[in-house]
Amino acid sequence: MLEQGVIFNSKGKQLIAIEHLPMPVTMTRGENATKKGVIIVVGGPQTRVGSHRLFVYLARALAKQGLTVFRFDYSGAGDSEGELSTFTDIQSDIDAAIQTFQQRHSDITELALWGLCDAASAILLYLNDNHQQTKIKQVFLVNPWVRQVQTQAKTYLRSYYLKRLRSKAFWRKLLRGKVQAQVALSEINQFHQQGKASNNIHPEDNFVTQMLQGLSKFTGQSHIILSGNDLTADEFRLLVKSNKHWQQVMAQASIEQKIINQADHTFSQRDKQNQLIEFTAKALVK
Repeated sequence: MLEQGVIFNSKGKQLIAIEHLPMPVTMTRGENATKKGVIIVVGGPQTRVGSHRLFVYLARALAKQGLTVFRFDYSGAGDSEGELSTFTDIQSDIDAAIQTFQQRHSDITELALWGLCDAASAILLYLNDNHQQTKIKQVFLVNPWVRQVQTQAKTYLRSYYLKRLRSKAFWRKLLRGKVQAQVALSEINQFHQQGKASNNIHPEDNFVTQMLQGLSKFTGQSHIILSGNDLTADEFRLLVKSNKHWQQVMAQASIEQKIINQADHTFSQRDKQNQLIEFTAKALVK
């Protein structure tokens, strides 16, 4: 495996990437193997290394499986130039990374995009405007960011406060005066009121609507991977459960959902990290 730095341009800014090249494979006569590549899109506030070096481990594991991998810092992040961008504004960087990757590896016939948290959201926003990218065959969307006031409130009530109320440790702290009951009740009431807001995601300026449109337009295979111990993943599950439009799209045969039990948002535990990497590799290599 060979690792090398790559500098490429996105709207006049120099972006930095690391490319992982697999060892050459000896082909037998008449054999025509499909060559695949993966671009790891980074979400804020991370860099191309990833939390707990997740993206490094992922890229190296995939390269050992014969895939070419490209991970990069978007505008203003890590070593890349420019002002720091938000996930709703890095679609041009994703496109520049794809174009650079294809120019460097014209023999690769199938491309996959992989993103965690708001990088997964950025991928869907990109696909909404660039759904005719025929070489993109798979996307891996890990704990997609779908933060909205009403779903955030419901998620905190169900996944955080309900767990606390069921915890003996919480009641012991409450009785000992280590928990401010009035503050907790005020927060619960506030989230309750926010959760009653209309779950209307149809306005065109809503990024969650645009994510849904990108997912529905994509004709390849979508893998949605959710952590079992993560509020962001909980909010995504709640969105799908409570919204018929997301339910209809998620029911498509081309969309697979995988839950990694007990994993936190960034897969800080090595065994959970390995499960994530193993699932990704198997989906790509099969």
